[in-house]
Amino acid sequence: MNQFHLRVTAILSLFFSLFFSSTYAQRNYPEVRMVDSGTRTSLRGLSVVNDNIVWASGSNGMVARSNNGGKNWKWMTVTGFEKTEFRDIEAFDASTAIIMGIGDPAYILKTTDGGNSWKIVYENTTKGMFLDALDFSDPKNGLVIGDPVDGHFFMAKTTDGGDS
Repeated sequence: MNQFHLRVTAILSLFFSLFFSSTYAQRNYPEVRMVDSGTRTSLRGLSVVNDNIVWASGSNGMVARSNNGGKNWKWMTVTGFEKTEFRDIEAFDASTAIIMGIGDPAYILKTTDGGNSWKIVYENTTKGMFLDALDFSDPKNGLVIGDPVDGHFFMAKTTDGGDS
């Protein structure tokens, strides 16, 4: 490369870096801050109901709920599921949520009292069963998908809010 091309490249690089850095600096990005949960869990699922109600799920049977937009969290261990990894969570309000345990056996549990108690609404002991994701299109209709078992993808559907 000759001197002219080096100068042009340097000037263009400087121009674009200044232009893009000032453009991005003018944007108002939301603040992100680390929160110490005080628990030993790996978060796997998150469900934001509204600006205030947020639920999270994770390893070691842990579920969390915030009623004030994440400023404070109530951490709960689901009794009897202390070693379960809850890969996904779907919440509908401050009282009602559904969590999905990945496998061996695979479980889906539901609470209607803010996480104080959980009811098993689905259990699958099939060898190789591994649930991946849970989603609801509305409070009644939901799907759960899992890894293939015996060459077939697993999918389950509810039309009663996860009660069955």
